[in-house]
Amino acid sequence: MRDKTLQIDTQGFTLIEILVAMVIFSVTLLTLFSAFTAFLSSGTLVKNEVIRNECFRLGMKTIFSDLEQLFILQYPRYSKPEFNDEPDAYRFEGTRSDGRGEQFSHLSFASLNHAKTKAAPGNGAARIAYYVHSRGDRFDLLRSDTLAPYPKEGDPCSDPVLFKDITGFKLTYTDVNGDDHDTWDSDSKDFDFILPAMVHIQLDLKQNGITRSLVTAISLPANREAIK
Repeated sequence: MRDKTLQIDTQGFTLIEILVAMVIFSVTLLTLFSAFTAFLSSGTLVKNEVIRNECFRLGMKTIFSDLEQLFILQYPRYSKPEFNDEPDAYRFEGTRSDGRGEQFSHLSFASLNHAKTKAAPGNGAARIAYYVHSRGDRFDLLRSDTLAPYPKEGDPCSDPVLFKDITGFKLTYTDVNGDDHDTWDSDSKDFDFILPAMVHIQLDLKQNGITRSLVTAISLPANREAIK
């Protein structure tokens, strides 16, 4: 009877086959790693965008709350200033200046939206001011909030930052007739000693090398009769 012998193929992989398998494995691993890295990067970008949008929302909410609780003196407590009189402590004053080729607005007014802190406790009408402060080649929008006696200038070392890395902060004031003005002074005869009816806000932010303009407006809740 003929013996049947089990034949075993002892031939292994050639060097070429091993190299091809390693290349395929490396390409697959690199593809997976690239996809995972892209996923993490996109997640970080989304997270940063959410944080920026939340910071913008909170900053604009603060501005709206300040203006919605604006405080002014009414007649007869208010009287138009005569020559050499001290300015009204509760005046609404908006100016505009240039900084390194950029245009920035400055606004100060009285508001009941005083932020109580350990350094500034108490109640009353606070003097609110929005002003731009430079950090080298960058600009931030700061908010000053002080009770009487009101200082003439803000303190960049202690005033909180509303918006970082801005390239423009422009306020436009609309009067009761619908005309727009770059500046405003409620102690001035040019503005009939009253407040604007509406404030338009344009904020330019630079994010990831792209400048975005955010525009909104708010109607002021209080005013007084004009003095001609």
